[in-house]
Amino acid sequence: MNDLPVVIRLALAAARELVDGEVCFVGIGNPSDAALLAKHSHAPEMTLIYESGVVDSDPTSKPPLSTGSPSVAQGAKMIADGLAVFSELQAGRIDVGLLSAAQVDPRGNLNSTVIGSYHSPKIRMVGSGGAHDIACLANRLVILMPHDPRRFLEKVDFITSPGLSDRRSGLKLSPGPVSLITERARFSFESGTAALSATMPGYGEEDAVEGLSWKVKKTPDFKSIEKFGNKELVAARSRFKHLYN
Repeated sequence: MNDLPVVIRLALAAARELVDGEVCFVGIGNPSDAALLAKHSHAPEMTLIYESGVVDSDPTSKPPLSTGSPSVAQGAKMIADGLAVFSELQAGRIDVGLLSAAQVDPRGNLNSTVIGSYHSPKIRMVGSGGAHDIACLANRLVILMPHDPRRFLEKVDFITSPGLSDRRSGLKLSPGPVSLITERARFSFESGTAALSATMPGYGEEDAVEGLSWKVKKTPDFKSIEKFGNKELVAARSRFKHLYN
């Protein structure tokens, strides 16, 4: 299993968070990969929405580079606009949001704005796009991150998309992130901070927390996932055939 590219292992792990019949607001990149894999395996009736206004597309070429890429619209059931799809988000009709970022902290705060100081950054990135809205308004949020210690910080350099906070209910926001998925593990936010709830096939507990900047506890229902199912692996081979060649 560990000989598969990280992008495939991450998509396999995150796809399990998605439920058939739900409406999923999808970020580009790893989130889109995971959502499309779920749709081609166990969740064929899940509806995918992209911030550009594309609804339920099925890109069959290489993964799109942005929400504005023409391939995002391939096979779409509807092409609306940003106002229409973000209105659905604001109305509370999005079951799950799927996001990634450059940095994450134990409370699920995400940074996709700057590395370093905001006013004098080492790197200035793309910023929020629709990620802030998704993090605030989707009924639940799933975060995907490749396992890289540079991404997992005690405190992110900038909060682009807010995680768990006592202020969410007062602001009438959604509850926030429920899980953080890497190719090595699943972390749950049920206790208020990211706690290890499962390891992925081929990885142990030490692998799951290697290099993380905070002390990670295990959830009471912690488990080790021994392998992915054949249907998942077949769908992955079909979805990512350009990576298998």
